[in-house]
Amino acid sequence: MRAAIALLLTLSWVAASSAHGEEPIQKYRHDVYEAVGGHMGAIVGIVREGVRPEDLGYHADAMLGLAKIAPHVFPAGSGGGDTEALPEIWEQPEEFKRRMDDFRNAAETFAAAVASGDRGQIGAGLQGLGRSCKGCHDNFRAD
Repeated sequence: MRAAIALLLTLSWVAASSAHGEEPIQKYRHDVYEAVGGHMGAIVGIVREGVRPEDLGYHADAMLGLAKIAPHVFPAGSGGGDTEALPEIWEQPEEFKRRMDDFRNAAETFAAAVASGDRGQIGAGLQGLGRSCKGCHDNFRAD
């Protein structure tokens, strides 16, 4: 019974995505980056406003996990349609890979800074993480 329900949910999700002109990988990519944005917003709220500082490690770890997933959500042929991903991702694969590596490295640095508990390192790590996001957005994401 559970398998049948899971199959129905999966099929309805795929049908809904296709009905809106969005391929499943594009939907997944969108959801991954919504999660990145959500964690980044939470991280900024914690670091700048002091909201639930005990949660910072969870968000740092989640961001690192997402940074490891991010390069894999842009397979060949997944551009076009209703997506914010610019064609330059596939036209400049070496530069895009470098930006994805920068994101992963910045997320690793930030997670290590959070684990250290040193506020100076955390602030610097957050700045580096923000720069890595901006570096990709500037050239590979539609406004």
